[in-house]
Amino acid sequence: MRFDVVETVSHPPDLVFRTHRDRLPETVAFLEEVERVECRSSTHHASGQIEQVHLWFGSPRVLPVLLRPFVPAHLLQWRQRTFWDPHTRTARWEIDVPGLGTAVESRGTNRYELAPDGRWTRLAIEGELSFRPERLEGLDKAVPPGTAPMVEKAAVAMIVPMVQRTGAAVSRFLDRHPG
Repeated sequence: MRFDVVETVSHPPDLVFRTHRDRLPETVAFLEEVERVECRSSTHHASGQIEQVHLWFGSPRVLPVLLRPFVPAHLLQWRQRTFWDPHTRTARWEIDVPGLGTAVESRGTNRYELAPDGRWTRLAIEGELSFRPERLEGLDKAVPPGTAPMVEKAAVAMIVPMVQRTGAAVSRFLDRHPG
């Protein structure tokens, strides 16, 4: 299932891009859905691109109270591999949930563009999430046939609000830690 998010961030595009890339673990303090993010690797390529792998730890506080006892912590972790291109100010990313093997996949692109006002950043995030329970033994029997699209829709409905707040998190971080 596709999703698109556009947000205006009240700081210049180069600064927002660099902050999102270089200080991501610090910016998530402004996202209630996330307990923390750890940078597991960062590789600088000759092309100028930087490849990073982050492990995200989601917060159970954002789950409905009735679901919390049934969702183990390992299902609230996801791994994000991102290729940052400073020449185009884009970030191509892929996300997987280690606790669900290849049953959940997500990928997309962030574009950090000059907003129409000529001062701030237009952060455009395009992504896609797929849920394929047949790829994980046991899950294939637990999820009734034909319900994968409903699960995708519910997951996207939970993810998009957080994605929408990432620009605001970077903005709030930069307001407190300029440049």
